[in-house]
Amino acid sequence: MQQRRTALRFALDNLGWLLGSLLLAFAIWYAALSARDPIEQRRLIGQVPIEVRHDEGLIVANRPPTVAQVTVRGLQSVFGALETRQVRVIADLSGLAPRDEPYSVELRGVLAPEVRGAAVVAVQPSRISVQLAQRAEELKEISVRFEQEPPIGYRVTAQPAQTEALVIGAAERVAQVAAVQAKASVQNQRGIFTLTLPLSAIDAQGKPVADVTLTPAEVAVTVEVQPRSDVTELAVEPRLRGNLPSGYIRVNQTWSPRRVFVRGDQQAIDAMNGVVFTEPIDLSDRTETFTQLVRLSLPRGVTLIEPRDIAVTIEIEAVQGSREFTGILVQVQGIDTADFAVTVQPERVNVIVRGAQVALDKLRAEDIRIFAALNGLGVGVHQVKLQASVVREGFSGENVVIPNDVVEVNIEARNPTPTPTASPTP
Repeated sequence: MQQRRTALRFALDNLGWLLGSLLLAFAIWYAALSARDPIEQRRLIGQVPIEVRHDEGLIVANRPPTVAQVTVRGLQSVFGALETRQVRVIADLSGLAPRDEPYSVELRGVLAPEVRGAAVVAVQPSRISVQLAQRAEELKEISVRFEQEPPIGYRVTAQPAQTEALVIGAAERVAQVAAVQAKASVQNQRGIFTLTLPLSAIDAQGKPVADVTLTPAEVAVTVEVQPRSDVTELAVEPRLRGNLPSGYIRVNQTWSPRRVFVRGDQQAIDAMNGVVFTEPIDLSDRTETFTQLVRLSLPRGVTLIEPRDIAVTIEIEAVQGSREFTGILVQVQGIDTADFAVTVQPERVNVIVRGAQVALDKLRAEDIRIFAALNGLGVGVHQVKLQASVVREGFSGENVVIPNDVVEVNIEARNPTPTPTASPTP
């Protein structure tokens, strides 16, 4: 008994030293560990999806933020392997009833169980507003609407791969949905083809209904664009009459529309052999490109589906030619002939004029001017390039070709200044 008391007293007397030794050992171990693997705080690269939890039968009726930024504090070694998928951000609305006003919910960040030595210390944003509503779902019929009218003379039908879509959302929103619609375009389309079209929910006025989910979100639609049995398509051909004046040619002709749709007496339509001609277009006395609106010559009992005139453009050009003129006098300009005597060699040249043949036939040699510009030249012999001009309308110097376009020009002073004579030296 005496030995047990002695041992107990020894233990009590040395308890402080024992605890101090343990604390000192822990501090040394922690300092060594921290030196090798220090604690850091980092904002994770990338955003984390927000999980909104609520009771069954409810749905989120507004559009709160869907992602958040997370800051984690932990050992440096943790960040080397930490991935965004190991982080969760939760907005917990469990037990809350639906109401018109949104709830302000705090976001809570947690790490996956396998992540040790770290914890989420901040979430941005820290709170979000969430409105809860009663969840509803309802099947609605799928309709197909064409964004433009089908081509004249064609009928269009559309058949979606499935006739109904499930509308999911707040009960108030689902009740507004009158139909589920797919929009299709048949522009420049013919025959039978399949389109994959997105679906949208619309109300009774045809306006989109937001904040509802459609299942499926898109549907395959088989579209058929076929000619109408009571309508015939015909090619349009302009009918021309008369001849252009001599010296002019028709280089091109265009018209619009090039095809039309008719209906009526089928025998008369069959007799047209797929072509309908315009009323005659007179080309007599036409010397320029022109556009004319003309009607179609339709037999009795045949009418256009869409009455309209045909715009016909006839492109007309003058026949181009060339004509040679000989012995055109070379004139000088840019110098005062009262003070200087100018000699040009050769004095006359031959030229070729190009242009519309009808205008060339009326052109005279007197209409053509060939000149040597002597501006700035002094006394002496010079090589000068000739220039041309035409005084008749429809021509310019560019229409004139001078085969030998360089002449020799000799300029002499008419009254030269006498050279002074030196006086004899006394």
